[in-house]
Amino acid sequence: MADEGRINSVDQDDRHTIHVHTFNTITNVADDHQHIMQAVTGPAREAGNSHVHRVRGRTSFFAGKGDGHWHWFDVVSGPAIDMPDDTHTHYFEGDTSRDCGHCHSFAAVAGLAPDCDDDTDDDTDCDDNHHKSKNKKYREDGLPVEE
Repeated sequence: MADEGRINSVDQDDRHTIHVHTFNTITNVADDHQHIMQAVTGPAREAGNSHVHRVRGRTSFFAGKGDGHWHWFDVVSGPAIDMPDDTHTHYFEGDTSRDCGHCHSFAAVAGLAPDCDDDTDDDTDCDDNHHKSKNKKYREDGLPVEE
């Protein structure tokens, strides 16, 4: 299987240190229906004094009206929004691809993730330098380039 090779090519430890967020939302109503959007963001990318994430994927399938379809989406989140419990989230919004004569808009916040600053002493599994990785490079599939 093609996915097996890609998954196994990532160092086991790296899978637990890549900083990502989950998201689960629905699109607006267009052409009398909505779609679910549910996935995991891409790894953190530095942006100014913060970081952002790529939010992309495919919506749920809609089988109604004999024109079954889904939509693609691909946006970049806003910077981290700090929460009082030492976690953070990101706002994102955009429009899906146009399929079957329509598109959908969406706006949501990503699931909470721990803040990983250099001064934390806990054992949270995340990249302690995700806010400061200026030279980190990513492959097309969103995984970090091995140097």
